Amino acid sequence: MTTKYINIEQVGQVSFTISERSRRIRLSVKSDGEIVVSMPRSVQYQDAIRFAESKTDWIVKQQSKIRAGLTLFAPESCFRTRFHKLVITKGNTDKVYNRVGNGVIQIFIPERINHEQPKIQEFIKKTLVDVMRWEAKIYLPKRLKELADKHGFKYQNVSIKNASTRWGSCSSANNINLNLHLMRVTEHLIDYVLLHELAHTVVKNHGEKFWLLLEQCYPNARKADKEMNNYRTQTF
Repeated sequence: MTTKYINIEQVGQVSFTISERSRRIRLSVKSDGEIVVSMPRSVQYQDAIRFAESKTDWIVKQQSKIRAGLTLFAPESCFRTRFHKLVITKGNTDKVYNRVGNGVIQIFIPERINHEQPKIQEFIKKTLVDVMRWEAKIYLPKRLKELADKHGFKYQNVSIKNASTRWGSCSSANNINLNLHLMRVTEHLIDYVLLHELAHTVVKNHGEKFWLLLEQCYPNARKADKEMNNYRTQTF
């Protein structure tokens, strides 16, 4: 398979993938908001782009549905990062504040304040992002190096980002970006994403050579790729 990424006005980046299995142009919006066009080899990119442009209203509606499913944090919420769990407590306090330690992200909210208020939700979300960024900076570079050493990959720098659409990326210079939201993903899928990006240090596209290389390091890689659809890069 060959993949190109093209920005389309109103909806943003769209991936166009030539697939031998495709008999016609297919358009989908994944659970993380990624827009994917699959196309036969006989179709020209310009035709596929025009097809996607003709569907922008539908794409926007799908993206809106995904955003509508964003998390609303409440005292009964069950939310975990790799090393912490969220606990929201309403009680006898005169301000909203947090406390992080011993594996717990504690959020304190005055009893009289509605926790659904946007400013309260933003405070909780910022706290979670700060914690996940800290976790990611500790865990991901170390694990990336372990996997690279084990499988013989070479890369330059690694950065942690709060990306809205991608779990990771690898530049032409083999600099790797990783999404801090990986701290919400199960361990074996974190390894899959890291190996996925390490494989891009050798093969820069998603063609058959890429998948053959990735399968050598991570058996059932295509299955793991589908599992990642159960997660969204941004849930809040």
